[in-house]
Parts: sequence; C-alpha cells; structure tokens
Amino acid sequence: MDLKKTFDTICTVPGSIGAVMIREDGEIARTSGDMNDLDEAYALSSLMKDAAQLVTIALPAAKTLTRVTITRQSGTSVVATLHHNHIFAVKQTER
Repeated sequence: MDLKKTFDTICTVPGSIGAVMIREDGEIARTSGDMNDLDEAYALSSLMKDAAQLVTIALPAAKTLTRVTITRQSGTSVVATLHHNHIFAVKQTER
C-alpha cells in the first residue's frame, strides 16, 4: 500500500485544484494545491466531511470502490473515496 503514490495520482486528476488525505480518525495527513490555504480548507471542511460520511455509510454494502461527489453552486466539486482506511478528497472545478 503506497498512500503517497495514491495521493500524488489523485492530485493529477484533470480539473483538480486541491486534494486532501484524511485518516479515519479525522486527522489530516496530507494536503495539496489550494487546500493548503487555511481559509479555503476551512470553507470546504464541512463539504468534505459530508462526502466522507457518505462514503463510510455506503462502504459496508459496497462491493467496489465507493466514490461520492458533492457539487457547489460555484462550479466546484468535492469527490471523496475511502482507500486503505484513509479518506481521499479532491476539489475539482468545471472546465
């Protein structure tokens, strides 16, 4: 399990403008892009928390990797998925 490689791959998703990796206990393990901006990270924290909660709720019944996308009116989306007990979330913008 190479979490750094997984995180780096998520950071290169087309339209990605920031990513975060959160441990199951809620501690932030890594950030990139504009997620390093504390104001932006704070503004998106509840959205990411909601996406992460939906992932963990769906996970027991899921047979494959579960992904949740929440889109804001501003044209940005947060996509979250659970992988090796870490929640990976990427912020994307519409093209």
